[in-house]
Amino acid sequence: MREPVLSDLFRTEERIRVLRYVAGRQTVAATGVVEATGVSKALVSRYLHLLVREEFCTQDGRAYLWEENARSLAVKCLLNIDLLMAVVPLPGWAGGIGVYGSFAEGTNTADSDLDLWVLVDEYTPDLLMLAARVEKTVSAAAGVETNILIITPERLSELRETDEPFYAGLMRWGVTIRGESIDND
Repeated sequence: MREPVLSDLFRTEERIRVLRYVAGRQTVAATGVVEATGVSKALVSRYLHLLVREEFCTQDGRAYLWEENARSLAVKCLLNIDLLMAVVPLPGWAGGIGVYGSFAEGTNTADSDLDLWVLVDEYTPDLLMLAARVEKTVSAAAGVETNILIITPERLSELRETDEPFYAGLMRWGVTIRGESIDND
């Protein structure tokens, strides 16, 4: 029987920094990880070998390839939620804010954008400007392009009727970061 690996994965801030970097890319090399994270070559090398041993990555020569499996997706989701909890505020004008799409599913890459939903009671014209400010703030803090979908109860009902695949994905994978959830039906 295998020993649990979570304590090894998250033991230090340096390991978490390396994990975030590796999980966000399909392929990395140890030297690139060292340069990007500022973590010592010895720690990066040992940590990459741990990721291979625990099947988070495979190794092909000097390249390490992130594997998408149940544990790697779950760990990546946790890393994403941890990041978002640190950088996504609940705007005073919103009832709730959450994430959907690749960041919620753990399938995001370094090129992915961040999709957030914001729950409001009713749509008003000034919300676009307010949402744009949140997008700009979160983009700067998270280091990724951010897009906000403004959701009202009426818009949610409309999505359920007119775009069932999107609605189903939003309900299944959407994660509330702060405030009210959108799945209070």
